[in-house]
Amino acid sequence: MDSYEILNRFDRQADGTWICREPVTVETIHGPVPVEPGMAFTYGEKIDDVDLAELLERLGAQHGS
Repeated sequence: MDSYEILNRFDRQADGTWICREPVTVETIHGPVPVEPGMAFTYGEKIDDVDLAELLERLGAQHGS
């Protein structure tokens, strides 16, 4: 799955929170972590070693979102 496909599985809220709307698996240094619809992520909150909100912000900037 490429970065654009990952980005499109989340919706960014006005307060900066990212909410998953479709299941996705995030790869971390310890292995894959499933993210389910409805899970919300804010800047600084990490899944294993990944700050998912920060990652999604970077992906959005790369893809002009």
